[in-house]
Amino acid sequence: MNRRKASIPWAFLIFLLLFPVCSTSAHDLVWPGDKLKTLYPEAETFEQKNLYISDQQRAALEKKLGGSLPEEDLKPSVYFAIIRSGPDARPRKAAVLLFVDAPGENGKIEMGVVVSGRGELIRVHVFENKEPEMLSRPDFLKQFEGKKASDKFQVGSDIQAPAGTVRSAQAIAYGARRGLLIIEELFRKR
Repeated sequence: MNRRKASIPWAFLIFLLLFPVCSTSAHDLVWPGDKLKTLYPEAETFEQKNLYISDQQRAALEKKLGGSLPEEDLKPSVYFAIIRSGPDARPRKAAVLLFVDAPGENGKIEMGVVVSGRGELIRVHVFENKEPEMLSRPDFLKQFEGKKASDKFQVGSDIQAPAGTVRSAQAIAYGARRGLLIIEELFRKR
C-alpha cells in the first residue's frame, strides 16, 4: 500500500514532463484577449472559431506556398473582430484574425495577421521573436497593409528590409502571406 502511494507522484511528474511535448500550440492554451486587442483595437469583442483544413485545402495551400504547411496550421483558431457602426447598430464581423508562427533566422517568430472581408491584409503584428527589433516596428510592418494573396511578399521586390535583415524580413513576409492564404482558403466563396 505504501508502495502504491509512492508511485503516484512519479506518474504525475512524468505527466508534467511529457505534457509540453504533447501540447499542440501555445496560441490555443489561453484566451489571447490582449493580443487580439493589439491586432484590432477598434473591436468591441471577438468571436473564436476552431477550424480544420481539409486535404484538398492543404494541397491548394502548399501549391501556393511552394512548400509544406506546418502541422500547427491544419487546425487553426481564427477570430472575428466584432464591431458596431453606432450605438444602436447591430454587431457585425469586420475582420478575421489569425496567429501564425514563422521560422526566423534566430528562432520562432510569433505573429498575428488581420484580414479584411475583401481579402486584404489590414495589419501584421510581431509579438515574440529573437530577430532584430527594427522588424517589429510599425515602419517595417506597415508595408504589408493592403497586400492581397496575389502579391509577391518578396523582399527586394514588394517588401523592403532594413539593412542586414533580409532573411528575417523574408520570414515575416512568409508568415504574413501564409496567414493571408489560410484565411482566404478557409473563407473564399466556392
